[in-house]
Parts: sequence; structure tokens; C-alpha cells
Amino acid sequence: MIRNGKVEDAKKIARIKIDNWRTTYLNIFPDELLENLEIDNEIEKCLRNLEKRNVIVYEKDGEVIGYCYYGERTDKSYEEYSGEVFALYVKNDCQEHGVGSSLLREAINELSKEHKKILLWCAKENYRAIAFYKKNGLEIIGEEVENIGGKDVEKVALGVDLAKERIYNLKKSANYIEKDNSTAIYANPDLIVLKDEPRKWFNQIIRHEDIANIPQKFVSYLIKKEIIEANT
Repeated sequence: MIRNGKVEDAKKIARIKIDNWRTTYLNIFPDELLENLEIDNEIEKCLRNLEKRNVIVYEKDGEVIGYCYYGERTDKSYEEYSGEVFALYVKNDCQEHGVGSSLLREAINELSKEHKKILLWCAKENYRAIAFYKKNGLEIIGEEVENIGGKDVEKVALGVDLAKERIYNLKKSANYIEKDNSTAIYANPDLIVLKDEPRKWFNQIIRHEDIANIPQKFVSYLIKKEIIEANT
């Protein structure tokens, strides 16, 4: 379940960040910086973010296992990109289960109400994260270097233009069969049967027809099930 972050979530969010940084940014950020991360300092930062930014968390069985900060950009670079996903992290042992994708989609959906172009920053050597964001429809739009803890770290900006008409392709790992009144899609390990409007939407997407009438939730569902992917 995704919900808005609360003050009582601050310690849980801070712990997720510290654990993520110490694994994700090992050999990317300075060792001293990672070793000196303190829970109290991160709790204070989280409380400030809860006041100033939009914060959402993913909760499962009463436990916060992921979080995301997003909002309006104030940075002068890439000015046309007015919305930003500032941070997105999932507990190390809860990754690869769609939690991060769900948080990212929720953040982008909310940002899309006021912003047509959205970006986020990622360490250039964080190849796993870059692949994740590309899978979710973002593309690299630029690079820069930031001094983090006394070390120059290369970063990439990944962005999405929501006003741009997107084209989606059927993934090579997915197959489908047309029947009289339904379409059966085999997306290992799932068998998905579409009828009526969803069937029409699916055909519009894979035939590269106009998809303006198709709910974004349906497109996101097909992406999540690894049936289609954005042609970037």
C-alpha cells in the first residue's frame, strides 16, 4: 500500500536510506561518508523533507519498506523540467518485487498534474538504478559532476516528457494469441486474458495507434507485467 509519509515514519525512512547508501554507493561515494552516516542526522533531514516536500511510503504488513520524495524543482539546470523525483529507495531485501516501480509511477502521476517534464538524478556508476529507470520509461538527458564528500562523482539526469506521445513495443519475452472474443497474453509466469475495452487498448498499443484514450493505469500495468516497454 502506498500512502503519504508521516512524522512517525522518519526513523524507518532514515534507516532505509542509510542501509541503501552503504550498499548502493560502495566504491562510488567516499567510504568515510558512508561510514559516518548517523541515524539521528538522517531523521532530522527526513523531518525537514516531510515539511517541505511530497513524501510517500510503501507499507506492507505494517512495515515501511520503501519511500520516495518528489516535488517542484528549484535548480536552474534543465529548466524545462519543472518536476523532480528527489529520492527513491526500497529496503535491500524487498527489491525486485515492484515496490520501486509502484512508488515511481505514483510520484510521476502526482507530478503530472502540474508538470509536463520530470527528471531525477542518478550516480552514473549506479548501473542497476539507471536500467530500472529506463525500464520505467525515463531516458538519459544529460550528465554533470558533483563533489560529494570530497570526491567528484559523475551523475546522469534521467527525464520523461509527459507531453510527448510515447510508443510502446511488445517485449520479446511476451507472446499473445487472438481468440474470438479475447486476447491471451503469455508473460512468464503469468497468463493474462483481455476482453472488451482492455483488449482494444492492448491492440492500439502494440499496433502503434493513437493511445490518448487509454488509461495510464492500464499502460503501467502492462509495463509492470513486462508485456510492453517504452521505445526510447
